[in-house]
Amino acid sequence: MDECFMLKGLRLLSVFLIAKVFRVTGCPYGCNCSQFSINCTGAHLQQFPLDIPFATKQLLFCNNNISGLPVHLNYLGGLVHLDLSNNSLTEISHSSLVNMQRLVYLDLSRNRLRQLTHLSFSYLANLVVLKVSGNKELTFVDSRALSANTKLQDLDLSGNGLTFIDVNLLSALTHLRSVRLAGNPWACNCNSENLISWIRRNRRIIPDVAEITCAFPDSLQGVLVTELADRLFPLCHRKREFKLSEVLYFCLIGPGLFSASIALNLTFSLLIVLYKRIKKKDMKHYRKLRRAISFKYSKRPNVITQQINTKAFANGGATIGVQLSR
Repeated sequence: MDECFMLKGLRLLSVFLIAKVFRVTGCPYGCNCSQFSINCTGAHLQQFPLDIPFATKQLLFCNNNISGLPVHLNYLGGLVHLDLSNNSLTEISHSSLVNMQRLVYLDLSRNRLRQLTHLSFSYLANLVVLKVSGNKELTFVDSRALSANTKLQDLDLSGNGLTFIDVNLLSALTHLRSVRLAGNPWACNCNSENLISWIRRNRRIIPDVAEITCAFPDSLQGVLVTELADRLFPLCHRKREFKLSEVLYFCLIGPGLFSASIALNLTFSLLIVLYKRIKKKDMKHYRKLRRAISFKYSKRPNVITQQINTKAFANGGATIGVQLSR
């Protein structure tokens, strides 16, 4: 019983301390506030104010100069509508949206976003409307960027710098009712074939389908994506026709060069083996001759000594014979 009382007391104390820092009631300076809505449109804000009421359900912060999402947004767990259009955001910090499970509407249009990662909206499970248009520096959207937003119905990716997106990003969103993709410099090639086919199949939910055109390559610049679908499929799947020079190369010149290289390598290998054998034989003969010469000259002092003794003995015998004759 005492433990329960202490826990309740600690919770009340924590709420009281937080309320001292972030006022539970009130209206940020320069904003218009109603019971559950705060409108700070065009208030020249560079960062989020700290005194946002906890009960806020709608935040309108468009037309300011806010460059980042603060962590204290997590205290607004009941937030449903968040408009951050026309600011200076360069990235979406997922740590600032951890407690935004009730968020339904998010507008990030006309900012300076560069990429959308798999963590950008990973905590927004109930998101229904997502607007990320007019971010000219946005060139990359991860194929898993919207994997947690299965309830998404309205998606706006128009007017960005996208040249390609994975078709799985869109095909996984089974509840989509509206998708805007125009105003991007789309690359129309075999890599984007699946995306182009998806656009054609789902044109009924793409309001700006008549404005989605190719930017690359130059030969297809300005061509409508829907008109390209029939032309791109045969180009990407046709059987390649080989030229006469290619046939000659693969049938004659190619195998000939391959065989010549094998013969050349084999010849060099044989020459190296033959050279090593000759060298080994010469070394063996040289060592044998060297041993014979060394043995001969090692015995020569004894031979010379024996010859000298023999001559001395012969001379000595002759001298004794002369003396005896006398």
